[in-house]
Amino acid sequence: MNIRSLLTAFYSIYLYILGALLRWTKPGDKVTLLVSFEENAQAVINSYRAHSDSLSYDLTVLYTRHAVSLKDELSGLNSRYFNEKNPFHLFHAVLTLFKSKFVITDNYFLLTSALNNRPQTKCIQVWHANGSLKKFGLEDVTNKQRSKQDIKRFKKVYKSFDYVTVGSEEMGRIFKNSFGVKDHQLLKIGVPLTDEYYQTNEKTQAEYLRSFSNKKIILYAPTFRDYDMHSLRLPFTKEELINELNGDYILFVKLHPALRNKITVLSDSEYVKDVSDFRLKDLFIASDILITDYSSVPFEYAFLNKPMLFFTYDLKEYDEKRGLIDDYKAVIPGKSCMNSGSLLEEIADPSADTEQIKRFSQKWNLYSKGSSSYNLLHFIEKNMR
Repeated sequence: MNIRSLLTAFYSIYLYILGALLRWTKPGDKVTLLVSFEENAQAVINSYRAHSDSLSYDLTVLYTRHAVSLKDELSGLNSRYFNEKNPFHLFHAVLTLFKSKFVITDNYFLLTSALNNRPQTKCIQVWHANGSLKKFGLEDVTNKQRSKQDIKRFKKVYKSFDYVTVGSEEMGRIFKNSFGVKDHQLLKIGVPLTDEYYQTNEKTQAEYLRSFSNKKIILYAPTFRDYDMHSLRLPFTKEELINELNGDYILFVKLHPALRNKITVLSDSEYVKDVSDFRLKDLFIASDILITDYSSVPFEYAFLNKPMLFFTYDLKEYDEKRGLIDDYKAVIPGKSCMNSGSLLEEIADPSADTEQIKRFSQKWNLYSKGSSSYNLLHFIEKNMR
């Protein structure tokens, strides 16, 4: 057992002890939102505020360092910053969860394993993406290097999910394989983070982003490589943007949250700009083309029916080390480009199949129709008693 696994084992034991000590805690008419990504949380919070008069429960928000941007939006709500490595924070977090009849979470938290064998508190996994191009959970290829204790611990967390919200039949199938959940645990109510794509009057920073340049905007939003967290390969050099694309485009780079404190993008205000501090939706609206790789961002971008390209220079390596869904190239709604030259050719001679993008969105966002957050809160209300 390596040091990391050993420390995680002690962490699990501490959670077990806390669960045993607090097991007599009675849940009230409360719901706790356990957050690591802001998008789902924002949608749920906005819907809760809009419909609070018809809801009989209080909402508490526990947010981690990756979601600190939510802090300014939590006025009037019970909220607390949650440091997963702080034993006092863990104690308060377990107590908060145990005082709730429902817990909504958006990621893998070892914390939720404390809810096993506690039927009076239900856990709903909303996940942080409305689709997936890579394997995760029980299908993660890195599980081959994991110990039996690690796999057992993963399964304890997945077992804590009483329900999982899904936006499509396809994502439901993936969750069943990845988390080991059954059909009756799938809430076919859509994914909260997609609601904002149906809100035409929502204020965005898209116009502000467009004001950076009079050029067309290419948004580059890659996923992270957990086997290489300190380097980034851009799809183009400044020279290529000038010479091959005639200086008509600016490259916006949106780093994955896991990389933001590890990588520095060498920005040039005229041709390359780091936009990692901006919200994805604002960047989506402002951009003309998306370039990504194995990230889940295409499932949201497809709502806008704009062209997408996939920079897959390390396709074989990524598939071997991290694992991609079957038929990856057949699933993506755009061309897989192995190098910058191929990307440049596609951009210089655009031929985006908008019907393909539309079919992709309809397939993966089947149940996400603009009211997913309300559907979730209403489901909880019906089952609160």
